[in-house]
Amino acid sequence: MVNLVIYGIFFLLLAVIGWRLRQRRGRIGPAAVGSLYDMLNEDRRNAVELIVEEKTGERDPERARDDTAPARPEP
Repeated sequence: MVNLVIYGIFFLLLAVIGWRLRQRRGRIGPAAVGSLYDMLNEDRRNAVELIVEEKTGERDPERARDDTAPARPEP
């Protein structure tokens, strides 16, 4: 009975460790992102910045359209 409990705890620990490793896989840290960004040329940097701005919903206030204003009818 004691062996069964020890084996159960052992397999539970293996499952938790495996789950944690699977959760961490695929994420890269800020240092890796910074070094990849430094390797890009200027055109690709601008493209990456544009994609990030679109995904985060950031807008340039000068280029943004005022969606709250009522639309003017065409004459």
